[in-house]
Amino acid sequence: MSDFLSKLYCLRYWLALSLLIPSTQAWADDQKAERIAPALTTLVRNFKADKNSEAQIILRKTKVLIDEKLMSHATAYVAVYINSDEAVRDYSQISVSFNSFYEDIALEFANVRTPDGKMDSIKADATQIQSPTDENFYHDRKELLFSLPNVRKGSIIEFQYRYIDTKKMVPNQWFDSFSFHWWEDRAAGQGSRADSIVTSELEITAPANITLVGSDTSRYPIAHKRSSKGAQQTLTWTGKNLAKIELQNAMPREHDYAPYVRVATTAKWNDVARWADGLVEPHLVSDTKLTALIADINKTALTPEQKTKAVYRAIQDRVRYVFAHVGRGGYEPHDAFEVLKNGYGDCKDQTVLAVMLLRQLGIAANPALIVTRARGLPDMQIPGVSFDHMIVHIPAQQGLQEMWMDTTGETSLYPGFSVGIEGQPALIVNKNTQAISVLPSLAAKQHFAELELVFDKFSGRDAQASFKLHFGGLYEQRLRSMWQYANERDKYFRELIGQIYNSAEVSELTASNADNLWQPFTLSGRFTFTNVWGGKQEPINYSFSITQLTNLFADLRNLHTVQDRKQPYVVDPGYNLRSRIVFTSPDSDHHLRLKTQGENIDNAYYTLTQTGVQEKNRYVINQDLTVKAVKIALQNYGDFYQKTNELIESNDWALSYEYNKTAAELIALESNGKTDVASLIALTKLHIKNGAYEKSLTTAQQAVKASPKKAEAYYVLGLAQGYNQLLPESDASFKKAEALGYKL
Repeated sequence: MSDFLSKLYCLRYWLALSLLIPSTQAWADDQKAERIAPALTTLVRNFKADKNSEAQIILRKTKVLIDEKLMSHATAYVAVYINSDEAVRDYSQISVSFNSFYEDIALEFANVRTPDGKMDSIKADATQIQSPTDENFYHDRKELLFSLPNVRKGSIIEFQYRYIDTKKMVPNQWFDSFSFHWWEDRAAGQGSRADSIVTSELEITAPANITLVGSDTSRYPIAHKRSSKGAQQTLTWTGKNLAKIELQNAMPREHDYAPYVRVATTAKWNDVARWADGLVEPHLVSDTKLTALIADINKTALTPEQKTKAVYRAIQDRVRYVFAHVGRGGYEPHDAFEVLKNGYGDCKDQTVLAVMLLRQLGIAANPALIVTRARGLPDMQIPGVSFDHMIVHIPAQQGLQEMWMDTTGETSLYPGFSVGIEGQPALIVNKNTQAISVLPSLAAKQHFAELELVFDKFSGRDAQASFKLHFGGLYEQRLRSMWQYANERDKYFRELIGQIYNSAEVSELTASNADNLWQPFTLSGRFTFTNVWGGKQEPINYSFSITQLTNLFADLRNLHTVQDRKQPYVVDPGYNLRSRIVFTSPDSDHHLRLKTQGENIDNAYYTLTQTGVQEKNRYVINQDLTVKAVKIALQNYGDFYQKTNELIESNDWALSYEYNKTAAELIALESNGKTDVASLIALTKLHIKNGAYEKSLTTAQQAVKASPKKAEAYYVLGLAQGYNQLLPESDASFKKAEALGYKL
């Protein structure tokens, strides 16, 4: 079996239990091992080191022998020139992953040529087989691990190991996938590296009567040829001077950034589907307990939708998911009734139980093998068995639209369709399946985080705001899962949400629907802002920016610079962030002053619309940002980088509610209900000052009526009449005021 996919994607957080390979057997094998590469002295003689490289793979060579029973024996050789301290750390310990259920592995030799030309071989106690010990994860992957002596800058290391098939995965078929690079784990679990290659060779030899088909490698600098000799055929692929692969975040999921080939004995996916169907169908069996469950569901679930939901609930309530690779112990599940009886099962077990229940309830359903996003998007033109998950496919039928149901997420929102499988290849397990399907992708609007924030309470120098957070798609899935599994989750989520306003404290927090299969997970609570207001006669300042959402729910500030980006950049899936922020006036004496407002953006990567509306005693802003699902070619990354910075640096909303002394006095006079002449005169003056001329005329007339002998009453009436263009009447009022003794 090839180590390409397993080395590139296997989980590195497993704790390891080391089992020592018997040293006598290891060194006995060493004595019998046949080198498949020239002597290291020969390789070194023809090798010209690149002084600018941290490391170079001088030769990566794999020879595969397939026998008449389609069992294979593979030998792999690697020679590496080390030219940096970082490469020394990474290459001092080598690990090779394999599936112990289907194959065995042995290290044949490992040597180090020191910078002064001396040869040093691996020590007998430096080789181990590791098995994971994580009690929550079951699998058949193990690792051959060995440590090399005296590796330092200027060294050349070489090693050779062999794989031997111990049992067939698919009877009468053979599949494998090979990388032309060597993927080496970085020290301390910091990912993988794939250094430049001088020469990479793959040779597959099989009986001539066996069909071998391979994926197209013409897009790579790989030479391919096929030859025959007697009853044997040989396929070879050779790559020369392959560049180092820079692994960066947000790369395309497709594997074609790295030269590789898939080889199989069939070109038909139906051969794989029929094999998988043959493993599943015998386990769709019932017992009295399972029959009783079906009868119970039939009593209350009358429509196809109700029955489907009832099956989902039954599995969530009765069967605990155990973490396991789909291929653990082979691809064969347990009997459906046994899964229900045990109360636990991995993905293939739960799928078999769900399919059994659905079919017995009259709903067509099949298992579906999935390549999850954790494994990227392999080329599926050539059949293979690189699936790592199994779910339920429910085709469109009367009363139901097509549905993909995944029961393995604990208390996941029905039907459990997650971003981890969105847009990924799927093989529907049915003897009639002819081709790979692709799971649907949700629109950006369905992957959303929405914030409702209302400033609603003021006390002394402090302010408070209520908030609600609604989620959909990937945000709903991740936040729900985080709530379920986070240590000290209340503290964790208070700190997380506190990032919206770093100056505030999350003083209240409530989660809703965390265990609800039918309603989205939500969060609500309150922010408390301390010492943000000077008091009754001081302004209160507000601000909000779209970056307060992107900083929490996206990662737009940590992009590679244009000169550092080496790979295309992918946003997938797209997502939507939106907010409704209500800035409330602390009282009716404060009036709005809008300082800056957010701008709208529409380009190939982002659409941002922002509006602000003044309402009575409050100002409401609405923001709607869509980050589009896009694949950005390297030559366009500079434009994406610039547009992202423009989004981050776009205007904030900034506004102030400022104390208005005149307005406050006016409100006080209007609200006290007094009708004495002094109050009416004062109110008339304030109306004139505020430009409310019609109101000033009314109150002035009331003042004169209240005190016909009051000179100042006629004076303010004259002013009010003048502002209302009643000029003759204004002159008459001024004369009356003067006659009563008012000094004009």
